[in-house]
Amino acid sequence: MSAAARAGKWARWIAAVAAGAGLVVLMAFAARDYIGARYYEAYHTARENVRSIQSGLPELEGLLRQAVRFAPRRAYLEALGSLYLDAALAENQYGSPEKRDAFLDKARDVLLREIRKYPAAAYGYYNLGRVFMLYNYPLLTYATKGREYYRKALALEPADEFMNVNVLTLMLGHWGRLGAEEKADVWRRLGDTLDHNEEFLRKVRGLWKQSYGNLDRLREIYAENPDLAPRLNKYAD
Repeated sequence: MSAAARAGKWARWIAAVAAGAGLVVLMAFAARDYIGARYYEAYHTARENVRSIQSGLPELEGLLRQAVRFAPRRAYLEALGSLYLDAALAENQYGSPEKRDAFLDKARDVLLREIRKYPAAAYGYYNLGRVFMLYNYPLLTYATKGREYYRKALALEPADEFMNVNVLTLMLGHWGRLGAEEKADVWRRLGDTLDHNEEFLRKVRGLWKQSYGNLDRLREIYAENPDLAPRLNKYAD
């Protein structure tokens, strides 16, 4: 066999081995993805059947952590961060500040991992905003940081109505603490909704009443913008 023929034979053998190795790797990834998806499905089933977040947390956390272990998909990380947030909210209402902040730490770590892996994960930023709003509640020690994450979430998903309603209502509720840039951003978004989706402002009014009660303060804030106030005020009555 000539040197050229031997070289060709070796080249074909190496190519076959490489193709086989590549197939093994792909199969391994597919298997891990499948297992992760099964754990994620099991989490949703378990979540529907738990009596409370406190009683169901060990099982729910275990299922999601396994899903993330096998396949750290965006949805799995987001669900795990949200689960820790729910646990923190439950502790804030019925438990202790220490346990609340411990769950917030866990939520923060998972959500930071999510946005590092998926920089366009708007709900990762939104939930980080929720985390920092709840830290040290009711003192709002980290509210500025929380609002930064909220604004980043809206920048990534400017048409998401759920986030816009919740974030803008919160921004209006924090009006006295906002900087000039934050206020300008609120006015711009409110102006945009007046032009494209007036129903949105009814939802802001509804959430404001649910969160803060009386609408007098909302009317006072709208009055600060004489250009928009005449159109905004009918959604603050």
